[in-house]
Amino acid sequence: MAITKFKYNPKTLRYERASISILGVTFRGFGYLIFGALFFVGLVMLQNYVIDTPLENELRAENEALQQHKIVLTASLQESNARISDLKNEDRQLYEKLFETKLSATQDLSIDKEEILTAEPTLFREWEKATRSQSDEFIQTARARNVIFSESVSIEKSDLKKLKALPTLAPVEQFEADKLVSGFGKRINPFHKGLYHHDGVDISMPTGTAIVATAPGTVVLSNQSSLVAGFGNYIEIDHGNGIITRYAHMGELKVYYGQRVTRGQIIGKVGSSGGSIAPHLHYEVIKNGKNVNPAHYIISGLNSNQYQLLVENSNKVNQSLD
Repeated sequence: MAITKFKYNPKTLRYERASISILGVTFRGFGYLIFGALFFVGLVMLQNYVIDTPLENELRAENEALQQHKIVLTASLQESNARISDLKNEDRQLYEKLFETKLSATQDLSIDKEEILTAEPTLFREWEKATRSQSDEFIQTARARNVIFSESVSIEKSDLKKLKALPTLAPVEQFEADKLVSGFGKRINPFHKGLYHHDGVDISMPTGTAIVATAPGTVVLSNQSSLVAGFGNYIEIDHGNGIITRYAHMGELKVYYGQRVTRGQIIGKVGSSGGSIAPHLHYEVIKNGKNVNPAHYIISGLNSNQYQLLVENSNKVNQSLD
């Protein structure tokens, strides 16, 4: 049962029923709201700063452990980064020695010591995991390659001379992969438009471009012809071990029969002699009397992307230039 309130009225000298004040009700309502808000804030602060959840306890313990061992982990991380950098340099040097070309630069993932020491624990853990994963990957790759090199790529001193005699150089100066316009195999003849076997590759270059020997050897054939048919002016070089290279449709010859040439020596100029429809060099590689794809030999000075483009261009079935 509600309690009725009375207040004394000095004017009437009587106790009268107390009336409800809107202002009082308003202030009382605001008071309740403020008390409720403060009470809620107090509960939240109590939850966040006094009472710890199991997950918070686990994360706090992990952060404390990381802070205590951060110096050790920093040294381990820097050592791993240094080892990864050394492996990259060794891999790049081996690539450049084998293929005689520069390897494209890779992104440097090393991290400065100051950046490691000032990093947040979460970011530090991510770096540590990434470095460990990358280090394990390099170790596995190195082990696999060591097996391959030790078991399959063993090179004797007697093999070095054979390797140096391989025609791995591009047969023209300023060569680019997209200059190879027709490859080895079935191609369209530019004269009768029928399919025939193209025994070499056609490299389109401006008239007068220098043609070079792709490996050291001896000129075993030097032919000049004014006939508008056949190879026109062409040269054959014997590199030993059953390998001969042929350079056809030349505009000018710079060597003679029996001459000993070195790798990269200029042997002639690009032209359009013989049965040719445009200035270019027709280049062949003959192994043990049989023509093979020259694109498989041209690797010096090309990176992996350029060589892939070279192979793609050589595999296109299109019209040759001779």
